[in-house]
Amino acid sequence: MDKTPILIAEQLLKIVKRTYGADDVLSGSQLSPSEVHDSKYQIEDLCGQLLRSVLGPLGYTVLLAESCQESSALGFVTALGVPDLLGDDKSMSAQEISDALGVRSKYLKVAMSCLTKHGYFDEAKAHATDVVAYRNNELSSILKESHPSTLKDAVGFICDEGFKATSHLLPASKTTSSGDKDTPAINLAFGFDQSVFEWMSREAWRGRRMGNAMQQLHRVANGNVIFDYEWSKLTSPIVDIGGGIGSLELALAKNRPQDQFQFVIFDIPETTENAKKVWKEQVLPEHSSITFQAGNFMAPAFEETSLPIGKPTYIIRHVLHDWSDEEVLHILKHVRTAMSTHPTDNPTTQSKLILCEMLLHPDSHRFIRTTSMQLLSLNSGLTRTETEMIRLVEEAGFVVIRSHKMRAADTIIEATVPSTR
Repeated sequence: MDKTPILIAEQLLKIVKRTYGADDVLSGSQLSPSEVHDSKYQIEDLCGQLLRSVLGPLGYTVLLAESCQESSALGFVTALGVPDLLGDDKSMSAQEISDALGVRSKYLKVAMSCLTKHGYFDEAKAHATDVVAYRNNELSSILKESHPSTLKDAVGFICDEGFKATSHLLPASKTTSSGDKDTPAINLAFGFDQSVFEWMSREAWRGRRMGNAMQQLHRVANGNVIFDYEWSKLTSPIVDIGGGIGSLELALAKNRPQDQFQFVIFDIPETTENAKKVWKEQVLPEHSSITFQAGNFMAPAFEETSLPIGKPTYIIRHVLHDWSDEEVLHILKHVRTAMSTHPTDNPTTQSKLILCEMLLHPDSHRFIRTTSMQLLSLNSGLTRTETEMIRLVEEAGFVVIRSHKMRAADTIIEATVPSTR
């Protein structure tokens, strides 16, 4: 029997009281950081249960279907730059904002109405008139490009490429190309033939926005990965396969300056060139270093990949979800070969693989499930369960050592290559 709204509300209140102190501040003395993290998503889930119970199947289904319009409003206002225009202290009417940004005021009014219902922007009517003026508040301020925790590029990416791509999932599910390989929904949405990564490299502004968006989203969903795993115990040099611009390395350098890391970022040539530009502006901690190796882990033969060989640590992070099972095995087998091929000056290296991926657990929260839809639409990607991922790692010839579930969307799986001695 389904729970009544009262039962759900009572359970919700119990968890909220346990998690938050009297001053509505997270109560670290009562719960461990891990328990606080889990409680936050229990609260999120119970809020959803309460809403479904109150609205009923009809009302809730329409609300969920219409939520795409709210996403469009968020994308429209953010891309238009309304929060940037308002800044820290401006108060402007819809007409004033529209005149300043060169759009029709009715478009802005409708979009702002959607967002103010969710708490974005403060509204105030001017004295002696019914004209509404808008100001930034805590929620709308994070949409400003200048905000230290800005989500502007993340919202832009999700509400542009992500939104348009997922709107083409139905035709993509029925379309195949040569070799019976899936045609990703984003290809149908934007009309290109190459991979999404090649397309992003060609459309440079999209590539830059996606890179920024990934950093912003990782900070929100996976910021604790930097603190909840013992990175300092890894042996350098550490090869980050498909490392992009090195967002993991940037976070580690910023938050763990006391550790001494030697990183090698491995990616396609276009991406490594972009990464070099990013790192020219960074100041590395003393005794740390970063180098770049261009190559292609999807090359047919290992000799064509240019993967560094015989290094003590290899990381694959947020890569495998973009590929089919067959392609994942192809990548992992190349990595296993790199780990098993010892240079003559270090013939006894026992390499370790650190696999950092968003995995689907029974209690996975809403972000993981919505992001799974986005992965599917962008590159026919798949969010796997922990069991499915471990099976692929073992099938590729690795021995799984342990798995780490953290206060994050990500899970880390450690593996190594069986000794042949």
